[in-house]
Amino acid sequence: MNPAMVFLRGGGLGDFILTLPLIQLAHQKNHRVYLYARSSYLKLLGEEWDWLKIRDLDQLSGMAPNEAKDNVVISFWRDVGWSKEMMDAGALNSIMLDPRPLEGPSFLNQASMNLGWSLPENFRLQPFLGERWNQQNRTLWIHPGSGGNEKNLPLKSFIFRAHQWLETASNQRVIFSFGEADEPLWQKFTLDEISRNPRVSITRPSSVYDFKKQMGKHAVKFLGNDSGPGHLAANLGIPVEIYFLSTSESVWKPTGPNVITHN
Repeated sequence: MNPAMVFLRGGGLGDFILTLPLIQLAHQKNHRVYLYARSSYLKLLGEEWDWLKIRDLDQLSGMAPNEAKDNVVISFWRDVGWSKEMMDAGALNSIMLDPRPLEGPSFLNQASMNLGWSLPENFRLQPFLGERWNQQNRTLWIHPGSGGNEKNLPLKSFIFRAHQWLETASNQRVIFSFGEADEPLWQKFTLDEISRNPRVSITRPSSVYDFKKQMGKHAVKFLGNDSGPGHLAANLGIPVEIYFLSTSESVWKPTGPNVITHN
């Protein structure tokens, strides 16, 4: 029997979603698979992931996972001491993947190559969180923020795109979303006249699962920066346009079937 693969995935929402293809590939290679990650991200996984054993990363508290013994542990941080701890816990191997490559091919390609795996053709084009795109929707979802201001296209550029969308047809709508880190951006947006347009809504989802639920219900298209919500929309099968300003498009382009990027 193949050893189990134990993935330990910290980082942000986009990092988590970009790791899902690797986990799916391990499953296809007939490994039992465990995934330690933030509990809020694990809630994004639907019933199609019922074969995956999920664990809350925070519950490890710096200790080796119980499943390390006789299995392969894959982590996304560089810590020689941690790797030794995994081996001391009985792991067959402890593999540390680069969590933040700055250049080169896609994160997924770099990680799979370091694992000695080749990606099946069109593998990165799958919607790994399930196909949720409803082409009958008429709402453009715009998320103008991200984890850092240097990654953001100017707000006025997104407002311009919103006006273009609304002018195309009288039944089209726009949703602007803002996350926890987007408070200043949200306040700036509320000062613009478009925030009072009856065909424009503002949402501040309470969780990443709430983002998923609302996007799947309303969005026919997503527009935003290199951010977690962009990766989420792309992996729901929703067509996305993503702007890359300070991060590498070649490395961090979302997986998914309908992805357009700009740099």
